[in-house]
Amino acid sequence: MRGLVLAAVAAFGLALAGCERQGETEQAPNVRRSTIVEPEVRNVDVVPQEEPAVARQQWRASSDTARSISGNLRVSLVGQRGGPVVFAFANGITVQAQPYAVVPANSRSGVGGQSYAAVIGGDPRVNAWIFRVQAENVSASAAQGGLCGAERARYLAVSEFVDSSGRWVFKIAAFSGDGEPGQRPTLCNAYAFTAQ
Repeated sequence: MRGLVLAAVAAFGLALAGCERQGETEQAPNVRRSTIVEPEVRNVDVVPQEEPAVARQQWRASSDTARSISGNLRVSLVGQRGGPVVFAFANGITVQAQPYAVVPANSRSGVGGQSYAAVIGGDPRVNAWIFRVQAENVSASAAQGGLCGAERARYLAVSEFVDSSGRWVFKIAAFSGDGEPGQRPTLCNAYAFTAQ
């Protein structure tokens, strides 16, 4: 009888050990058993950004270049999304441009090996919207000429995002000449605006 009790206790102990091991295997996928060698990017905040002219239209000039050459900005869609966009500057410059491409702002702009973020003065984690200029009208009130001075602007690179201080900003780089962005364009000026 004593042998039977010992056998029953041993069987109970093995069954209990099996249950504990089964509970461990259910939790094992959540437990890391090795050193982590790659960064975890799941919890990294993304920079809020918008397609230009969709959410906000009124912008206040915030850089010296924007204040002296262009003035404040009103940007609006002509028709529906994907169509032309009008950039109307307070100092008498109006640009109508067609969306051309959307690229990561950390892509090379073709200007001295710099990224679009570096050229625009933006954030490398957002997108840069490339626009092909269809028309640039410069009135007599624009004392310093258009976005590229006396030359006609050919392309614009634009980013609209929330900067490190929590403000919505609108950044524009204007290009002249025949080179397309990414393929040795001529950078004229960069303009910075904040939401009104």
